[in-house]
Amino acid sequence: MISGLLAQWRDEVAHYRRRGLHQAADVAESYAADLEAAVREYRLTSLTLQQAATESGLKYDTIQGKIASGEIPNAGRRGSPRVRRCDLLSDEVLLARLAGS
Repeated sequence: MISGLLAQWRDEVAHYRRRGLHQAADVAESYAADLEAAVREYRLTSLTLQQAATESGLKYDTIQGKIASGEIPNAGRRGSPRVRRCDLLSDEVLLARLAGS
C-alpha cells in the first residue's frame, strides 16, 4: 500500500512536470520525500529487547540468542543490546504495521 502510494506520487510528479505544473510537482515530490523519510525512520528505529519481543511476538530469550549468534545485528552495545526494527521484521510486516498506525 505505501510503496504503491509512493509510486503513484512519483508518477504524478512526472505528469505535473510534463504539463508545466511545477509547483504541483514540487508539492507531490515533497509528500513522497516526507513519506519515504517516515518509513526509513520507522524501519531503522532501535528497540530494546523487551520492545522487540512485544512487537515481534518472539520471546525475549529468542531475540537475545539471535543477537548472540549474529543472526540479528546488535544495534546497541555490549551489555545493552538493541535491535533495529528492520532487522527483526520483514518489510511486508513493517509496511503493513506502518500503514495501519
